[in-house]
Amino acid sequence: MDKRYLVGFDDSGPSRRALEWVKSRAADEHAPIVLVHVRSGGPDVDEDDGVLAARQALRAARERHPEADLSLLVLEGDVVGALLDVVDPETVLVIGTHKTGHLHGRSLGITGLALATAAPCTVVVVPDVDLRFRRGVVAGVGAGADAADVGETAASEAERRGDELVLIRAASADPTGAEDLAAAGGRLQDAHPRLTVSCRTTGRAVAPTLLDAALGHALLVIGGRRTSGIRAGHVSAVLHDVLINLTAPVLVARHDDGRGRAAAPLTKETA
Repeated sequence: MDKRYLVGFDDSGPSRRALEWVKSRAADEHAPIVLVHVRSGGPDVDEDDGVLAARQALRAARERHPEADLSLLVLEGDVVGALLDVVDPETVLVIGTHKTGHLHGRSLGITGLALATAAPCTVVVVPDVDLRFRRGVVAGVGAGADAADVGETAASEAERRGDELVLIRAASADPTGAEDLAAAGGRLQDAHPRLTVSCRTTGRAVAPTLLDAALGHALLVIGGRRTSGIRAGHVSAVLHDVLINLTAPVLVARHDDGRGRAAAPLTKETA
């Protein structure tokens, strides 16, 4: 399936911010945007204000961006299960959040943590703050198997924006960490010659380091290993701490390992 953006939408401030974050990106990539509203009632329940607001937002967005491929999907049931049923590895799932990191809105709530862990696709969490004047992309690059994917994702994001890329790695007992990070930065610089890449290693805890580095930047990219469950205990400590204290939009990069569920067809789409 081709790339598409799914935006969790309930007409809260964070969900509107998430939609704004997606629009220009999707236009640049000629990718469709699907506003997704999840309600708890059954199909016979009258449409609630969130659905009506989502439809109004869809109409307004179509007027402002007639060239964009915009649609609306209304789902019923548990928000995590509903969204997981309609994503696939090519999806980019975008969720809005208040600045404190506690995800709000009738549908989304703190289940965004579960979505960032369980979804087989890229997940982006966007804070409800003004992002217009932010510059630069920060990436947390560890020593795991996903480090190359995180670095390449972050480099592509920085190059698309014309921004600098900052790679950060927490220094561990491995004395070669700085050399490994510098080598990774060099490879990304060679692959993206127009990109400015800098590298930092730190002895501080990972999450506070990333949050401080991302303050004032346009995007923070981190890796997220998909788990087979969605309980809170399955959320890694770094991912948890970053998402509840985030200082910039956070992109959770996930390599397709073949374990993701096939997405259900978008049969509930409405105009």
